[in-house]
Amino acid sequence: MKNEKVRLYTIEFTLIIFLLLAMIFNDTITRQVTAVVLLVSMIISVKLIKTDKTKLTNNRQIIILLSAFGILYLATIYILGIFVGFYSATVKLSIWSILNYIIPYIVIIVSSEIIRKSVLLKEDKKSKIIILIAMVMLDVYLSTNIYSLETVNDYFVLIGFIVFSSIANNLLYNYIIIQYRNEKAIIAYRLITTLYSYIIPIIPDIYIFFESIIKMVVPYIIYIVMNTLYNKNRQIISVSQKRKEHIISIILCAIVAIIIMLISCKFKFGVLVIGSGSMTGTINKGDIVLYETYGKNDELKNGDIIVFIKDDLKIVHRIVDQRILGEETRYYTKGDANEQDDDGYRKTADIVGKVKARIPYIGYITLWVNDILK
Repeated sequence: MKNEKVRLYTIEFTLIIFLLLAMIFNDTITRQVTAVVLLVSMIISVKLIKTDKTKLTNNRQIIILLSAFGILYLATIYILGIFVGFYSATVKLSIWSILNYIIPYIVIIVSSEIIRKSVLLKEDKKSKIIILIAMVMLDVYLSTNIYSLETVNDYFVLIGFIVFSSIANNLLYNYIIIQYRNEKAIIAYRLITTLYSYIIPIIPDIYIFFESIIKMVVPYIIYIVMNTLYNKNRQIISVSQKRKEHIISIILCAIVAIIIMLISCKFKFGVLVIGSGSMTGTINKGDIVLYETYGKNDELKNGDIIVFIKDDLKIVHRIVDQRILGEETRYYTKGDANEQDDDGYRKTADIVGKVKARIPYIGYITLWVNDILK
């Protein structure tokens, strides 16, 4: 028993170390290399980790159900594409794309799900958490090149749009393995929702915020449907208990959606981490400010604290003066802790928003992570 746990943890931590290296050396460790490593890890896990081979009922129905949800997901985003538009797929279907994208992704998906099943069926609490972390890391590696992340906002986007949706999906996959032991259904769902972008020549031009919300909502819907259809223990749960679980889940989804909306800075309100001390006393380094997006008809007055763009950076300073020249208003700004006014002036086009509130200290986590990654 002890030796089996050692083997279990060894496989998981080896996988995590490899994925860390893959994220760091993204250009060297390709999809093909990752596919081979996962394939070898799968073979080792199947050989070394002995699991109960008992098959549960409803296997075929669950595969059909998950496949139907995968097709429904595609139908949803392509219907949205009618309203938001389409763009031509970056990778066209060809022998080259089959060898470099489609086959590696098939191997990665199949191998990772068999590894997941081997680990989860051992019913070890720690290993469940470790494999969840490993699978989220795999999603991040496949979705993002960390060297393309340059600003704090880029890291927010990574967390809000990729990590959150990955956690939602992987929690669902873990649930399906533990409850129904059906890795084939997950493989079918993942293949449908992943490979379409390498097969279909046009892709819906959906803003990443909406796509990530869909990716977080769909797993929850699948969970509700599966729990309703197949969970034989539902009858022993009281109505009030089920209602409470659903309310908590809805609240959590709403909180995550609000966080993503704020991170995206594409809606009425946005958030920004303060990385300097130019406003110390009013807004300190490490604070997070909530700002309202500036519209052309919005009025600004002296004393307002605004967010504006200068040299491709977002700056938070106070308006100290404004002058009207013809149809153009020029805004002059200054940091409360600075002795001199900022150089030049801000035009209406430079202004991002008006600061409405601040949350102290929370942004230090982001600044700390940003310093480490630099």
